[in-house]
Amino acid sequence: MASDVMCLCVFLLCSGLQYTTGCEVVSGFVICSAGESVLLSCRDINSGHTEVQWWYSDPQTLSPQYSVFPVDAVKGQRYKDRVQILRNLSLSITRLSVEDAGIYWCKTTETDKERFVQLAVEGCSLSGNEGSVEISRYSGQSVFLSCSVKCSPRHEPDSKFRWKLPNYIEINHTINPTELRRLYQGRLHMFDFSSGNFSLLISDLTEEDEGLYSCWSDENQHKNFSLTVKGCTLSETEREPETKYTGDSVLLSCSCEDPNTKPEDFRWTHVESSGTEVSSETPRYKDRVHTFHKTTPSNLSLLISNLTEDDQGTYRCTVNHKTSADTRLIVKGCVLSEHHITKSSSAGESVILPCSCEDPQTSPEHFEWTRAAVNEMLVSDTEEINGRFQTIRDSPHNLFLRISNLTETDGGLYVCSVNGKQSRHVTLTLTDPAVINALDYQYYLIFLVFLLCLMLLLAAGCIFWRFARAKKGSRGSQEIQRSNDEDEVTYSTVMQIKGKKTAEILQQDDVTYSSVTDIKGKKRPHKKEEGVVYSTVADMSRSTQDDVTYSSVVHIKSHKPKSRQNNAEEATIYASVQKDKT
Repeated sequence: MASDVMCLCVFLLCSGLQYTTGCEVVSGFVICSAGESVLLSCRDINSGHTEVQWWYSDPQTLSPQYSVFPVDAVKGQRYKDRVQILRNLSLSITRLSVEDAGIYWCKTTETDKERFVQLAVEGCSLSGNEGSVEISRYSGQSVFLSCSVKCSPRHEPDSKFRWKLPNYIEINHTINPTELRRLYQGRLHMFDFSSGNFSLLISDLTEEDEGLYSCWSDENQHKNFSLTVKGCTLSETEREPETKYTGDSVLLSCSCEDPNTKPEDFRWTHVESSGTEVSSETPRYKDRVHTFHKTTPSNLSLLISNLTEDDQGTYRCTVNHKTSADTRLIVKGCVLSEHHITKSSSAGESVILPCSCEDPQTSPEHFEWTRAAVNEMLVSDTEEINGRFQTIRDSPHNLFLRISNLTETDGGLYVCSVNGKQSRHVTLTLTDPAVINALDYQYYLIFLVFLLCLMLLLAAGCIFWRFARAKKGSRGSQEIQRSNDEDEVTYSTVMQIKGKKTAEILQQDDVTYSSVTDIKGKKRPHKKEEGVVYSTVADMSRSTQDDVTYSSVVHIKSHKPKSRQNNAEEATIYASVQKDKT
């Protein structure tokens, strides 16, 4: 029985050695080289027990520390994708590293049997977990790619360890430092390889640094780093035009969407000026531009102060020579109003020659006043007072010229020029004060005569109007008086005929005709006279005709005084005629 067991152990040991690659068994140790594969047999355990677990323990403690299969979720991660169990419960480990050296225990879940195998790995290998590591950084930041080399006693790292960089570039610890600086412009740093630290440090990352970095020991063992560099993506590529006036300041916006990004390179250019760079180094923009990227890397905005008309145009913000954003700038300059003006004054006095911009918000960068006759500059933006000549700028758009104590030689043509592009002419004429006074006196006399005639016409019109109105009122009052006087009138006519009797009136002796008419009207206002009687008698008895007597009586009865108004409404008329026969 004992011999059978011995034969089985020899068989299993031989079977295990058959599945190792380049490994050997020395004094109970399985010795392999780094990077190789090994098959560790679970001896004296019946393969019928399908549930088996392999453990790793440190050679000094000899007690299991963590599970190799199934892989421990925390400590056994370095075995991930490198171990598997065969049908005979053996443990296969591929791509061995020096860190894999130690004691491996196998035990089943149905029995309390357990066996161990001691593994030794010679040479040097990469330390840590294999596989691919995802790393994300922003441009301008730094990244540390960790890669350590661990060697067994009596071994040192050699040139087989290398880095594979993007764009198919390979480097190792023997690379020339000058070549290394050329590759990354001094941004890549390698550590002391003799101590086993084969890591890389890349600073001030750019988008071009993005890619796959691999640390290799040989073709079977490597560690990958997938590096992603987030660059600047402009928040806007097209912006609304900016409208400003000369002398103002403008902020041209340009920024990255992610405030954590730091672009490797950016620049502002003026498109209309053949792509002239806008910076303090450019003479036309010297001391007039300012950027903010030094304090806030993602803010690429541009501030231009003291704008001129030449600053108008399209400004382009370009990032990393890839993306760009344009902004249109409109600068409103001074446009002079009125083309030609004539001013008059007298010697010894002062005069102000006008010159101003149409838009009160504009202010010219440069201006000057000159005399056209002698081409002499009088004043300018740099010299606003020159003897008797002085500029008056009560507002930035006003460029008035004041000339004091005028002389006869000051007359002539004056030119107001702005920015050397446009100008306006003002003609100054001087007149003799005596002539001006005589003309003023004549104009004064003409004005007085005109004013006097006007007053006479007004007076005549007024008199005529009053006369016409008085005449019209008199006619109206007469008509009203007449109608009022005819209120109570009695008319009486008596006619007597004496003489011969005709045949037709033989039977009538004497004939007397009497007619009385009483007219009562409205009561009139009280008058002083109480009653008026008018009587007319005509005797024509001496005529050859029959005797005839005519009598007319008119009785006008007015109102009585207030004291006698009780019987005012009673109207009594008495008429009596007495005839005496002859």
